[in-house]
Amino acid sequence: MKKISLTILVFVSLTCYSQSNPGDTLRLTISPGVNQKDSLNQQIITTLKLFLKSKDSSNTENKYWAKSDFEKYIYPYFELQDIESGRLGRFFYEPSLMEIIPTNRKNKKIIKLAFIGHNDKTNDNLLRYIYNIVATHEKNNIVFSKYLNYITQSWKGFTEASITYKISPCKKINKGDVIRQKEDITKLCKFLNTKPIPITYYSCTTPKEVFELKGFDYNPMMYIDTSGGFNQAKDIVISGNNSEYYTHEIAHLYMFKLFPSINPFFNEGFATYVGGSGKYGYLWQRNKLEKFLEENPTFQIEEHVGDPFERLYFEHETPVPYVIAALVCERTLRIYGKEKLFDLFRSKKNVFDTLKAVGLTKENINDELRKEIKLPPTLVWQ
Repeated sequence: MKKISLTILVFVSLTCYSQSNPGDTLRLTISPGVNQKDSLNQQIITTLKLFLKSKDSSNTENKYWAKSDFEKYIYPYFELQDIESGRLGRFFYEPSLMEIIPTNRKNKKIIKLAFIGHNDKTNDNLLRYIYNIVATHEKNNIVFSKYLNYITQSWKGFTEASITYKISPCKKINKGDVIRQKEDITKLCKFLNTKPIPITYYSCTTPKEVFELKGFDYNPMMYIDTSGGFNQAKDIVISGNNSEYYTHEIAHLYMFKLFPSINPFFNEGFATYVGGSGKYGYLWQRNKLEKFLEENPTFQIEEHVGDPFERLYFEHETPVPYVIAALVCERTLRIYGKEKLFDLFRSKKNVFDTLKAVGLTKENINDELRKEIKLPPTLVWQ
C-alpha cells in the first residue's frame, strides 16, 4: 500500500455529543444516539474508557482485549496505538463513541468510534478516523476484538499450497492468479534458500475494502489509491488488487522472517524487484523509472534514498523511491551476487553506510544508477 499519515478537514458538529470524564487528559464523548440506560451498553462504555486509557501502555496483552486476538495477530489493535496524537497535542484527536450497534448475537455488539480534533485557533473540527471494534459480553465482562474477525466470518476460503485464501463475496476467484502466485513462491523460496511460509491471504476488490477489513469506516487513505494492500504480523496479507496474486507483499513476509533487522529501503526494494508495485511488475516499473530519469536530468537520486515511503510518484503509478531501491538490489545481484545482496539485508547500519559495501556513495549513486538502468535488466529469477 502506498503509505502516508494524513488528517483532513471536515465539517463535524461536536455540539451533539455529551462529554464524559471531563477531568481526565483523555476524554471520551458519547453521541446522544447511544442508549446509555441499557445495562450492557453501560458496561461497554465503562470498559471502553478503561481500554482507551491503557492501550498505549504496553505492546503485550491488554486485559480488555481478547487473548485469542494476540495469538492470532500479535498486535490486534495497532491501528489505535497513539491514535490521539497530532501536531497540536498528545490528545488532540479525542475519541467519540458514535454508535453501539446490535448484531445477530445478543452478547456481541459493534462499537463505532470517531477520532476528532478541535483547533481552538481556527475553530475548525478535524476528523482523523472512524474505527470499528467488536464488543463481546462473556463471563460477566466485556472483551473487545478485531473487526476483521467479524466482517470476514462468512467469507469463503480455500488452500493452495502454502496459502490459505479468504475471498471477498464481492469478487470471483482468479484461478490463473492462484497458480501464478504458487509458482512465484516456489521461485522465491529457491532464491532465498528457505521453505514456504503458511500465509493467510484476504483477497479484496479495492483498497477501500481493505481498510474496511482493518476496521475503518473512514480513513483518508481509503480513497487515495486504486490498488495496494498490507502485510501484517502472523503472516497475513490483505490485498486490495482484486487479485489472488500479490508477490510484493508476500516477499515482505519472507524478508521479516529471514532478515528481521532489514532496513525498509532494502525491504521495499526487494519486494518491488521480485513483485513490482501495485498492479504492475518490476520490468514495467523499471521502464517508467528510466523514462522519469530521462525527463528529469537534474533529479538527484541521493536525495531520495533512505525513506522509501516518500510519496513521489511518476505518472501516478510508479513509486520512484521503491523502484530506486529495487534498482539497487538489481545492481547488487548483477555485480556481486546473491550472498552480497543478503548482506545488505542483514546490515544494521544506515542505508549509505551499508551501500558502501557495494560501491555506492552519496557522491556516485546518481551516476551509477543512471548507468545501471540503461543496461539490460538482470531479473531475480534468472
